[in-house]
Amino acid sequence: MSCDFLVVQRYDKIVLAEVKKERLLDPASITSLGEALIAECDRTAKISLVIDVTEVGYLSSAMIGKLVAVHKAAKISKGRVAIAGLKPTLLQMFKITQLDKLFQFAPDAQSVILEYKRKPL
Repeated sequence: MSCDFLVVQRYDKIVLAEVKKERLLDPASITSLGEALIAECDRTAKISLVIDVTEVGYLSSAMIGKLVAVHKAAKISKGRVAIAGLKPTLLQMFKITQLDKLFQFAPDAQSVILEYKRKPL
């Protein structure tokens, strides 16, 4: 299943996945995005995945669950996941569920990419 609102750029083992959708609420969008991100983790051993959600204003608990599945897929391949550009109101959802300890968060994708280049896996 392809995801028409996901733009992926690869920099060796660093993968930038930009989500170009304001609302991640419907099951079809969540499924296609999750499958596309997990496919990136499966394709790249020791992936450093940066998910840029700057354009996302709303996401469901099901989408957060899918992000946890993406994190697990990255861990299996000895990789890591960062979420960039998450709005403060959405970050609260991660803090309430204590999932803020699972992911690395950054204000923007470029700062994480630079950090990953300095500290490769």
